[in-house]
Amino acid sequence: MACGDDDGGTNTAEQVARGRYLVNDVMLCAFCHTPRREDGMPDPTRALAGVDCFYDIDPMDDNVGCFSTRNLTNHETGLANATDAEIKAALIDGIGIDGRNLLPVMPYWVFHNLTDEDADSIVAYLRTVNGVENETPQNQPPWLEPDMPLPALTEAQIPMPVDDYPEMDAAMRGRYLTTVGTCIDCHTPESTFGAFDFDFDKALAGGRVWPADSLGYPSPPFPPFIFTTNLTPHETGLMGYTHEDIVKVMKEGVTPDKGDGPEGVCAPTHSGPSSPYAGLTDEDLSDIAHYLLS
Repeated sequence: MACGDDDGGTNTAEQVARGRYLVNDVMLCAFCHTPRREDGMPDPTRALAGVDCFYDIDPMDDNVGCFSTRNLTNHETGLANATDAEIKAALIDGIGIDGRNLLPVMPYWVFHNLTDEDADSIVAYLRTVNGVENETPQNQPPWLEPDMPLPALTEAQIPMPVDDYPEMDAAMRGRYLTTVGTCIDCHTPESTFGAFDFDFDKALAGGRVWPADSLGYPSPPFPPFIFTTNLTPHETGLMGYTHEDIVKVMKEGVTPDKGDGPEGVCAPTHSGPSSPYAGLTDEDLSDIAHYLLS
């Protein structure tokens, strides 16, 4: 399908560039929707073509547990025949282009907070992605279609900076990026594992668990269960971290040296130069750090 909107308009280069940045560097879309090579690196020849069994809660059973991600490329097995409105409904409302309710593993309930301009830019970029033939399989039990999409994350559930934070504009920009960048998804604990019933009284406080083998990461070197870090300025979280420390964790995947030497961050999404967030701009990294400190 040609690059354009449903009314025949033309997307600008600036729109496409913004969408490319959001999809590939901010929102984890490429991390979840791009197949990996045998060495574990993303396969650039199949960028955004969907992943067969991206997440498997029962690796010992071939008929149970696999959650696959959709082909987002301009191919008939992807989004080539979808309208802009259908793509946006999937992105922010959890209604698939086939009309089915999407599982909240796809964080549409977070992406609902995207600005209209950013949502349009994402669609504009996806229209430019090279088509790759790849029809991923239906999800296996227990990943069945929900009765309805998960309610959208509300403004009230997203923590605000403290009133007297000196870099308030930067912190508020970081608040937006931390939200649509899915930090609030991964770093907020669930009341019940796998139920997507988040405890937003502890938003960003960490403790959400990810079984390493379910994501295809061997143990060792990864621990059997990866727990997300507390990102609040508490002694169990980021108390003592400087602005530069947080930027370093996001950019390079290493913790600050507090006397015993720096350590690599366990999470695959923060594993250094190959991580999704390594491409964030210096300005956006700075804003995210300001928000977490606030």
